[in-house]
Amino acid sequence: MTTSTSRHNDVIVDFQSKRGESSAAFFLPFLSPGMRLLDAGCGPGTITAAFCGAVGQVVGIDIEPKAITAARQLTGDGASANLRFEVADMMSLPFGPQEFDAVFFHAVLYHQPPEAIERALAEARRVLKPDGLIATRDADVGGNILYPDTAGLHLALDLWQRWYEHSNAEALQFGRRQGVVLRANGFDPIWSGASYVNHSADAAARRDTTRDAIASLRGLSSGLVAKALAEAAEVETAIDAWRQWGEVPDSVYLRCRCECVARKLAADSDVTPRPARALPRGCG
Repeated sequence: MTTSTSRHNDVIVDFQSKRGESSAAFFLPFLSPGMRLLDAGCGPGTITAAFCGAVGQVVGIDIEPKAITAARQLTGDGASANLRFEVADMMSLPFGPQEFDAVFFHAVLYHQPPEAIERALAEARRVLKPDGLIATRDADVGGNILYPDTAGLHLALDLWQRWYEHSNAEALQFGRRQGVVLRANGFDPIWSGASYVNHSADAAARRDTTRDAIASLRGLSSGLVAKALAEAAEVETAIDAWRQWGEVPDSVYLRCRCECVARKLAADSDVTPRPARALPRGCG
């Protein structure tokens, strides 16, 4: 991700690589050819690459060299003339003022403490052109849909939250607060919505979800125990719960992702919306 403390491991990078156009879809109607877009905290780059056909240039940055290596390998560095990846910190961007028309954050701000969110959004404002756009898509665990709804599955979800060390309970419902956060940091929200990541569309999806969940928990197990965030027995209980979930033919797991698009306010502007260009059809 984009904090100084690493949260990447091979399992997480592999899981992230399975997301792509569906994660970028809500922002695409607001974009146009010739725009320059920054994907801050790009991870393995699949979402970043989904913007290539919609804008003139795309730059993906992540503080983790492992993520950038994965991005370059996954997308074939140089395969698209308008796409590049760099190791960089979203809280100290290596770009000049007003270099970008749009900035995108996907599943990044949710993991940050309030002071880091303020710094990241201040940097986004700095590199955005006047009237530039920012888009955020992030988790809200209160919107997740899970069936069967068992204690073991809730333990698994809790273990993932412990890994990201969310001491602030509001962080777990960050998605619904994106508009409030953006407005407080110099942006004017112009569109909001939500969608689901479907992990149970069919039998194959359920098999993949079960395999990925178990692999993720096993991959994080030693770290959770070493940090005294969990007991080994808890991890095994959570793994067994996912195994049982995978055996239920009509099991459901839909992960909620809240989405928001906002426009950069002028430095001397208040939160009163300015006259705006017409929104894309279906986005107003």
